[in-house]
Amino acid sequence: MNKNAIPIGLFLMFSVLPLAAGLLYALCYSLGWVGTLNTGFTLTYWSATLRDGDLWSSLGLSAFIALCSTALSVGLGLVLVLGCKDVLQRRIPNYLLYTPLAMPPIIFSFWVFQLMGSSGLLARWLIKTGWVRSIDTFPALINDRAHIGVMVALVLSTFPVFTLLFLNYYQSENIVGYSQLAHTLGATKRQTQTSIILPLLLRKAKPTILLYAIFLFGVFEVPLLLGRQSPRMISMLIHANFNKFNLMDLPRAYVITVIYAVIILSIVWMLFRKK
Repeated sequence: MNKNAIPIGLFLMFSVLPLAAGLLYALCYSLGWVGTLNTGFTLTYWSATLRDGDLWSSLGLSAFIALCSTALSVGLGLVLVLGCKDVLQRRIPNYLLYTPLAMPPIIFSFWVFQLMGSSGLLARWLIKTGWVRSIDTFPALINDRAHIGVMVALVLSTFPVFTLLFLNYYQSENIVGYSQLAHTLGATKRQTQTSIILPLLLRKAKPTILLYAIFLFGVFEVPLLLGRQSPRMISMLIHANFNKFNLMDLPRAYVITVIYAVIILSIVWMLFRKK
């Protein structure tokens, strides 16, 4: 017997099977086969949901926030590693990078709310220094239409992951040796960074970057506190439909859940099908 058969079997039993069963139930519910509103096979719920503009705006907003937050987090991590790698390897700065990782998302969201809210620390500091006249003139950074607060929270909680990841790859991939070799051959510091260091780090971290973007696409706790009701991210749209008092909204919630799951699984399959 293959020594990996038992771990793989346990993983499939306790991780993949419940998810597959839940997705199958959602699909059957959305088609009218099971559930409280069981009336037999129908595509009515799918037709109504696909014509709803809220679904597509939520998907577009979630994709935009996920891509922007991931790009900013990766960029900030690279800047820190390239600019102050030696400082980040010291004990106290290294511990500070781990601090956001120890905070649950909902706690981190409350912290950002207290920092960037209309009566938060940032607004009070700007008023005290004279940059802003009053709280009424302070721009909305929380529950705003552009979801600035959501992206700030996601970037602040995500960039330490990529910073630590790039620091680890900087050592494990012998980037110091490659850089010294490039300098010996006459390459400038900028050429070494753009032609050697950045490609090596990004290629090594590509799977993690892609998976984090997929994770941020469906993040829930941060937009729950810092986001808006309209437009709203796909996780909030699903949550809102599941918690309405009208039972007629349940099939729509299951339709959106199936669409979201299919999109995520399709993206994962396209990105990692070669492996």
